[in-house]
Amino acid sequence: MAPPYLCQVSMQVSCGACCGLYNISNLAPERLEALLTERTEAFARIPRVAEAIEDFGRQQLGWTPEERPFPHFHHCPYVGLIGRQRSRVGCLLHPDQVGNQGRDWRELSYYGAKACRTYFCPTTHELAAVHQEILRQGIDHWYIYGLAITEHRLWAAFFHALEGRLGRPVIPADFSDRSGVRVGLMAFAALKLDWPFRQDRAPGPSHFFFDDERYTRPDVERADPSIPVSPYEVIFRELESHFKRADDQQQAEALVEGCIENLVAILRG
Repeated sequence: MAPPYLCQVSMQVSCGACCGLYNISNLAPERLEALLTERTEAFARIPRVAEAIEDFGRQQLGWTPEERPFPHFHHCPYVGLIGRQRSRVGCLLHPDQVGNQGRDWRELSYYGAKACRTYFCPTTHELAAVHQEILRQGIDHWYIYGLAITEHRLWAAFFHALEGRLGRPVIPADFSDRSGVRVGLMAFAALKLDWPFRQDRAPGPSHFFFDDERYTRPDVERADPSIPVSPYEVIFRELESHFKRADDQQQAEALVEGCIENLVAILRG
């Protein structure tokens, strides 16, 4: 199976993670959507000339000296909401964006037009194509999709556990027309948003997904060295977990197992 296209999926689902979409403080979904709405409306009012576009960029959040979770990673001031209903994230400089009249203004972005056209995140070659397609089908909103799809190690470990419990590989058809399965998949994806065992120094739901070792994920922290390594160690590491007591890890395992067992029950039903 050829790798699917992960960046723009549907009218509600797209990813702007490589644009630094999530590299801001206070990543509450309502706050981020309000910021993008205001930015999109403001961009629609400016003339399409280089000087005006560059001035717009300098005035946006992406170019201010605010403290970000990943200081050496940018937040593009030209990522906004696109589509007729402005229902997904995308590039305000793209030639298909309303108002650009087919002109590609992406050379004014942080990395330039070539990078925007040719870069694909590690998930496209690190996560099995079948699992990529399942995530495309199973996640129904851009906010959680962009946070989740770039977590290739997390999802590889999850699908390994799911398929081991199910006793067979999963396929996209398992998830195509079954709302219960999609709800179960979303339940696991949602663990990333509000993981109760996240390390205090962790940046929250956002993460650095480039494979350049600049911001590597820390090992699971255990205050009590007698707490054993978990069968879900990779998942817990990718969620940047800290366990104070053995009970904490047991509760974390129950959360993950609950997601897996729910999906297995539906898929076998």
